[in-house]
Amino acid sequence: MGFFAGFFSGFALTTSMLYLTIQVHKSNRLAQKQAIREQTQAISYLALSRGAYDRRLLPADRDAEEVSAQVMGVGGASGTGMRDQLKHQWNEEVRKLARKAYESRWEDVRDTAVEGWKGVRRLVKRE
Repeated sequence: MGFFAGFFSGFALTTSMLYLTIQVHKSNRLAQKQAIREQTQAISYLALSRGAYDRRLLPADRDAEEVSAQVMGVGGASGTGMRDQLKHQWNEEVRKLARKAYESRWEDVRDTAVEGWKGVRRLVKRE
């Protein structure tokens, strides 16, 4: 293999690797841009003061309808909606609190409260 063949094959390999790296980076940036755009639209939709208590008072433009459809989980490209995710988080928190209340021994809670009360009383009597 001569000098020119080696030089051009190295050049072709390097430029193809750079091209592929740039394309992967570009596609990642576009995906992130779309995700950030969806999140900001959802947050803006939730933060609108005019429709904070009654969503029927929101402006009837196309963007608000698309965002409301995505937030309420009716459709969209993101799969599950924000409403379903928030509902799932809420259910998980309630489940954890219920399990904690069910598994806790109320005698321990009473003893902890009594010890805290005694500590407060000792602190007040010293002063």
